[in-house]
Amino acid sequence: MILSALHSPFSRPALLAVILLALPAPKARADIALETETGDLGKKGESNFSQGIQFDHDPDGHTAFLLTQYEYAITDNCEILIEPFFYQWTKLKDGTSYEGIGDLEITSAFKFIQETETFPAIVASLKVKVPMASNREIGTGKFDYYPYFTINKHLGEWDLNVNLGVEFFGQTNGDPHQRNQLIYDFAAQHPITDKLEFFVEVFGNTKPAAGEKGTFAGAVALEYEFGKHFNVFLSVGYDTDKTFSVRPGFNIPF
Repeated sequence: MILSALHSPFSRPALLAVILLALPAPKARADIALETETGDLGKKGESNFSQGIQFDHDPDGHTAFLLTQYEYAITDNCEILIEPFFYQWTKLKDGTSYEGIGDLEITSAFKFIQETETFPAIVASLKVKVPMASNREIGTGKFDYYPYFTINKHLGEWDLNVNLGVEFFGQTNGDPHQRNQLIYDFAAQHPITDKLEFFVEVFGNTKPAAGEKGTFAGAVALEYEFGKHFNVFLSVGYDTDKTFSVRPGFNIPF
């Protein structure tokens, strides 16, 4: 959600960009307006490219980072999501600052229950964080694994999605007491006009380490469709760590 962990070294993004551009690009469903994944998977061959930038302000300082996402539907019920975190800039109030490339996240998703009038669709997903961060202030240098389920139901014009899963962190020498997290998301979206859509989301997780608290957050977003293959979005969020976030961006579905 608005609290993404960012993370990755610099020759690698160039290689990733070449790989992304080489992938087939024929229209899908997800974007990065919010964090909750939807159960509305694309049809075979559809894809979507999303690009955004997020600005965070909290009691410790300011952070900005690039958000990039490429999604491709392998079949009507199976897709892959590639999220390279190309760069992050952080400036703390104590004068400390750092920047660098982030990690790479790859998610595979499979819809094994279709939505009916009575029952929701259910999608099983596995997200793998590949440690590519150039700065240990940004990434841990360890693989993380996040298996989760998405429950999707349409009620009238409302599109409702719930994500529920557990993130398994790679342990680091510097933080042996880090704990795996239960993560839960709920999002709802509703059209305002034929071209304008409204999103709302809540997000939470259990405490990531001994002595720390879990996080609860909320966000709202608007997305406007300029054409069949281009739309823009803006989301704002706030969490219990007193982090205020703004995320503008665009999507190019094919």
